[in-house]
Amino acid sequence: MMQNEPTLEKIEDYYNQESREKRMTVWIVILSGLLIGALYSIISMNSVVDDTLKVRTDIIKY
Repeated sequence: MMQNEPTLEKIEDYYNQESREKRMTVWIVILSGLLIGALYSIISMNSVVDDTLKVRTDIIKY
């Protein structure tokens, strides 16, 4: 039976051997996620939400 799975030494990311392009892509994804999260939290903290419910009923008080 042939073993088709790569060993750790054959994977290009093992022992810090990844390409510069792959490393930059990972950093861009991480920083983009942090930036989007920061913008979302700033917007949500500065927004005012009117949480009163406007309910119209036909009940008449005497």
